[in-house]
Amino acid sequence: MAEQIRLRRPLWLVILFMVAVGLSLGMIGGIVERTAVTVLGTAVLLGIFGAYERVLEHNYALMSGLLTGGFIGLVVGWFGYLLGGNVTNLQDGILFGLLRGIIVGGVVGGITRAQPDEADPWYTAIFLLLGSLFIGAVLGASVGLISGFVLGLVRWHGWGFWLATVLGMIVGGYLGSYLQRRDAIFIGTLIGGVATLLSSLIGGAVAGVILGLVTGALAPMLLMALIGAGGGLSSRGFRAMLVEAAEAPTEMLRQGAFPFLAPAVIVGIIVGTAASGLSGLIALPLCLAVLGILLAVFSEVDGRVISTLNARTLVEMVILGADDLPIMAVPQKLLRNGKTAVFGALFGLSIGGISAAAGAWLIQQLLQIL
Repeated sequence: MAEQIRLRRPLWLVILFMVAVGLSLGMIGGIVERTAVTVLGTAVLLGIFGAYERVLEHNYALMSGLLTGGFIGLVVGWFGYLLGGNVTNLQDGILFGLLRGIIVGGVVGGITRAQPDEADPWYTAIFLLLGSLFIGAVLGASVGLISGFVLGLVRWHGWGFWLATVLGMIVGGYLGSYLQRRDAIFIGTLIGGVATLLSSLIGGAVAGVILGLVTGALAPMLLMALIGAGGGLSSRGFRAMLVEAAEAPTEMLRQGAFPFLAPAVIVGIIVGTAASGLSGLIALPLCLAVLGILLAVFSEVDGRVISTLNARTLVEMVILGADDLPIMAVPQKLLRNGKTAVFGALFGLSIGGISAAAGAWLIQQLLQIL
């Protein structure tokens, strides 16, 4: 009971926390002159937070997960913006995504680096560190390359967004196959295609997030398809190559989707939001804050309540502990507490929208004075 009380913050403190988050994000959105996107995104973020805050027994990990994810997104977003570069054609897109994929992959590889034994000499520790950085950079580069390629196609030619739509349908269909139902595959295909098409037409941060998600998820699917195609061609011929290539991503998802998709999707979103310019400076913190919330929910649903979530904890949960995360139990947590979750979501939406709008207004007034 003492541990539960320690991890459960009172309602007034939660409200204060939500207002502070909304004001902070609103000020950032006002600085980069993306007020509308900021208000809407903050309302959605705190709506998700409010829904889970009401139904979970512990909320301290939820709060720290939101803050940690948002802070990482803010730092990565500003760093990506300082790197500069625009995606206007295919070549720009490839170089843009490749550079950011290498950097993000290397950082993740350093955080999750292999640890030497106490008796190992110093050069073994250096070798393990460099090896981890290299492997992370190579994996990040592969995802960044695909993300940048698709983003370059969309920006380069008018038919590029139709290709992106097709890729969205493919990714959505494969994700739907995780539930092993035909209607889920159809719904996933429809949602993936419509979401990608609309986001491509809207542009900005919305396109960056959706296209980044699609291309990030596509990278491991494409890798598995190539492995399956190679195995089928070498054993049973051309027809088996096509069949194995089509079935390999589905088998990957059925064996455990999260460990394969989560790191790639995060890299894809980072590349996509960076390509959206100033809008990405608010879109990426919002996306990674949502990820921090979901990982906090995972920790409680799985029975391993964590008092705080920091950068290393988040990365380790995504990379190293993702094979046993209870994915389907997360939405079920809300469904089993429907009225409470809806009330919390509406409460969070209201506070998020109002406080973000207030933060944007305040920073604009301060900028005018200065």
